Amino acid sequence: FCPFRSSACAYDGATGLGMGALTNSTPRFATEMAKIQLDAQMGKEPDRGKVRELAEEMDKAYNQWEVLTTKLRLSEDFQSREYYMLTQRHLNRQDKSFEQVGLMVKFQIDCMHAFADGRPPPSPPLGLDLSAPPTAAGGPSAIAAADITAKPFKENEGLFESDVVQQEYGALCRDHQQLIKMGENYGTFDPLGKIAFLDQLEAVEERWDIFYGRCSLEGGLNPEFRDQCEAYLVSLGLPSGEFRALLAEAHRTMRAEAEAER
Repeated sequence: FCPFRSSACAYDGATGLGMGALTNSTPRFATEMAKIQLDAQMGKEPDRGKVRELAEEMDKAYNQWEVLTTKLRLSEDFQSREYYMLTQRHLNRQDKSFEQVGLMVKFQIDCMHAFADGRPPPSPPLGLDLSAPPTAAGGPSAIAAADITAKPFKENEGLFESDVVQQEYGALCRDHQQLIKMGENYGTFDPLGKIAFLDQLEAVEERWDIFYGRCSLEGGLNPEFRDQCEAYLVSLGLPSGEFRALLAEAHRTMRAEAEAER
């Protein structure tokens, strides 16, 4: 995960606030839906008023999700586009798309409204595959900020007493931060500029890999940071070993888009 955020993706930025709002609403949706399903399994009719209230809240979250995904897709900011592409590629691996996930969520909301009103459930929209296994990837609950609070390196670690290590770490942070700042205008770059930016980003990623590898050998990595990263990825149904492959796939797609613009 990138240790630096663009202005758009900062926790108090437009994207960060949008993700935070969806993140805060997700636990309540999951809890209430579990209660409704339990009532149905026990042969007890769910409370129609509560179903209507939940449907209205989910409809509001769905609308927020649509606005957020559109902003991510059309943003000039590289990190915003990267997050969209990363999620899109994750969905594609499951033979799904943002459009299909949206249809599924909207259909579920419409069915809840129909139940609350005492009407028959609506017919599934054209293109919706009800036989496909449900997935949270790409849905309102998945467009969320990573809850990773631990620092990547152990504090007071002897490894950082070396001037060479401190200089290398400082240069990495400075170069990466400057690159993220430059990427805030990624959408305005010409095709060659976008390709050059991706080249620079990959070069910084390679430098981080070498630095993290050295710290790992020296026992300088923070186990809590690693555990939080793995837990977050598992919550998205993405094994930690596949994240970098998925990220590389997203970058290849963005590179192909830039090549197509030439």
